[in-house]
Amino acid sequence: MYKDLTIAMTGSAGDADALRLAVKLAARHSARLSVLESVDLPMPISHAWDMLPDPTSGAVYAQLRDRGQQRLAELKARLDDETVSWDARVVEALYADAPHTVAREAFDADVCLVAGSGGDASNASALHAWFTALLLESGRPVLVVPPNSGPTLPLRRAMIAWQPTRQTTRAVHDALPLLADAGLVELVLIGQGDDDPAQESARRMVAHLVRHSIPTDLVSLRAGDRGVAEVLLDYAERSGVQLLVAGGYGHSRLREWVLGGVTRELLTSASLPVFFGH
Repeated sequence: MYKDLTIAMTGSAGDADALRLAVKLAARHSARLSVLESVDLPMPISHAWDMLPDPTSGAVYAQLRDRGQQRLAELKARLDDETVSWDARVVEALYADAPHTVAREAFDADVCLVAGSGGDASNASALHAWFTALLLESGRPVLVVPPNSGPTLPLRRAMIAWQPTRQTTRAVHDALPLLADAGLVELVLIGQGDDDPAQESARRMVAHLVRHSIPTDLVSLRAGDRGVAEVLLDYAERSGVQLLVAGGYGHSRLREWVLGGVTRELLTSASLPVFFGH
């Protein structure tokens, strides 16, 4: 069971759907939900000889803080009718940007939630910054929730994008409370068939999940001339999968973002929630 959930509000259109799923998940697990709004404060500029007791006390900083408090008040009004345990606060980002600052507030979370772009290229870069900061700096798994994707809980069907890597096994084990609730879990291996060296680890992982009383099937797919992420998302859509579990950034994140990679493609293209571990 999860007992502490954290959601980062990004200012994007997907925040509302991510928050709805966070509330559902908190209710399902009797967990406490921490909702983090943030304010990016510009670095103070002063002369070396200036004697300013508080260089962030000016009108610009006050205005930004007021905006943060206004958004916080709106969040609290939204959450007041919820029966789950929650707290909401503003995190001020001064010496690092908001995603990095918020990531350091999530060390005590079982799972971090954040909005996804759902294929909207206009905010993909900004949401990518939130995702990478949370995944790589908080040490916690990240559940990315694209707009209009909030599933019902418990899940009817979940899917694991299997690769025998540290990142993928971390994701699977961090997702166990979600997978244990699912009606069916499919461990999907995209490879070369029965002689694929990853088949053996996939079979062992299926047996491991079954020992956890999680109904799990092994599915082998071929990518052909298509990308791995495209095959995974196509199968998820055809099969009615409600959650995809995957390892995040098995390669350098710079390499994946510039040259392409499974993490990048899942992050930018998925229309269903994706649970990433690292």
